[in-house]
Amino acid sequence: MFEVSSTERELSPSGPRRKLLGPLLIAILATTATIATLGPAANGPGVTCDEVYHVIMGKRLVSALRRQGPAFFTAANIRRNFSWPEKGPPVQAPLGHWALGTVHHLFDPVADDPAAVSIAAARFAPAMAFGLLVLLVGIGTMRTEGPLAGTVAAAAVVLVPRVFGHAHFAALDMLTALAFVAALCAVMEAARGSLWWHFALAGVVWGLALLVRLHGLLLLPPVVAWALWRWRLTAWRPLVSWMSAAAVTLLVGWPWLWLSPIGNLWRYVGSGAGRQAVNVFYSGKVWADHDVPWHYPAVMFIVTVPVVLLLLGGVGVWARRRSWKTEPELALMAAVFLFVLLIFSLPGVPVYDGVRLYLMVFPLWSVWVGMGAKFIVESPTTSRFLSRQSRMIIVGLLLLVQGIGLVIYHPCQLSYYNFLVGNLAGAERIGFEVSYWGDAITEDILAEAVERSAGGPILFGPNLAPFQAPAVAMSSAALVAGESRLVGWDAGKPELAAGCRYAVVYHRRADLAAVDRMFADGWVVVEHRKLGVWVTRLIELPGDVAPKEGKVLGVPPRRTTAED
Repeated sequence: MFEVSSTERELSPSGPRRKLLGPLLIAILATTATIATLGPAANGPGVTCDEVYHVIMGKRLVSALRRQGPAFFTAANIRRNFSWPEKGPPVQAPLGHWALGTVHHLFDPVADDPAAVSIAAARFAPAMAFGLLVLLVGIGTMRTEGPLAGTVAAAAVVLVPRVFGHAHFAALDMLTALAFVAALCAVMEAARGSLWWHFALAGVVWGLALLVRLHGLLLLPPVVAWALWRWRLTAWRPLVSWMSAAAVTLLVGWPWLWLSPIGNLWRYVGSGAGRQAVNVFYSGKVWADHDVPWHYPAVMFIVTVPVVLLLLGGVGVWARRRSWKTEPELALMAAVFLFVLLIFSLPGVPVYDGVRLYLMVFPLWSVWVGMGAKFIVESPTTSRFLSRQSRMIIVGLLLLVQGIGLVIYHPCQLSYYNFLVGNLAGAERIGFEVSYWGDAITEDILAEAVERSAGGPILFGPNLAPFQAPAVAMSSAALVAGESRLVGWDAGKPELAAGCRYAVVYHRRADLAAVDRMFADGWVVVEHRKLGVWVTRLIELPGDVAPKEGKVLGVPPRRTTAED
């Protein structure tokens, strides 16, 4: 992500447009592959816990603007359109919801019905954001390291199964990663120009990142520290331009802040800690999200990046270990990467749901992967043994092999673990989570449940929020056609399960204990497995589904679907 030297330009056999071909082609292929596997009913992942909330919020904003027109920006309507539910989910900045709502509107056949949402339609937004992220990383790396490194870096973003998986979900995580990386790239680009308006433009991009999610604030400390290290006393000029432009962008883009800029901003920043704890399964135990051991983020990063990408990234870091002073922007990228992991490692900072809260570190690591690939191909040491073409073929084959994880885990890429822990089977044995978000509840197992229940109610668990089971139900063609009701299991209200003869369960170990008690004496009739580990089960319940002692998860299945 630094300027290519004039010598390198002269030696390059290809023009600027041809250099873009590799990252552009990979971005197009990645977007196409994601779109082809988006729908829950079309070989895509199941509906996750948070999606319906974010899509509803997005549709609500778009619908309000369509109805109210310019009156959308009056104080009364701002209070209504950007309400703050005291006991609801944490309020998010609006840009991510605008993106989801706008894309959803393009496919919305009932735009005037606020209760009608299509998860599959809104998923086009993160799919396109994923393609842009791949392109951004590829082009940024290409400008500093050439087309080979840029192409490999773009491919590395795609080849991390959990990143590819998050490109399918109508939530804020992929949009956050794109905005965060774009804001960092903008600062690095501004540092090359060193003019105040360059930093002002970078501040606008940072402001947009802040408008997507609170995570944008994580750029502030490393950028300030880096600027002071690089420019000493004169750092105040670029920093003031950058922060002022970001503040204006944030204020203009979020009408809710107009009502009380300081008070509401402080309320928003403080909301990250004022929320209900989420259970996390790690190291064989269930933890509250603010009590998770400090090493959770680093360990999860290491065990969810394909091993070859870890090694290539490590080679890239080693190859550029002496470049911090001559290429200061490289130091900034490393500082941001480490700072994000550090923040989520601090005691008391909530961290949950695998790696999604710090998803932005994966595309940053991909830059180092590109650098490592370039070093291996162009190093004089390796040239003694193999021709350049042979080295490129070897690197290409190694990358191609990493794509196997995308295929064998599909559509449950959020359950991916690498060889360091023995893949998913080894990860389960040593105490990692299996499936945390409900994406393993695919349409085929729901269709099986509808057929067996003959239209009767079907139990669903773990049910992490009141809207999770209804969201899954409204997105399933089988449940809608069969007029079957999906009942979210509530351990405090077992009477809600009355009449349910079948239950669909996904393997979220953090909250499985409460579900286990209900399924005593049940019988597993269908299950989906990934690499020998069950991720979803359809269970035939006993006549009395009130909680009792026992555990069904060791019961052998009567019939099991073919392992994916």
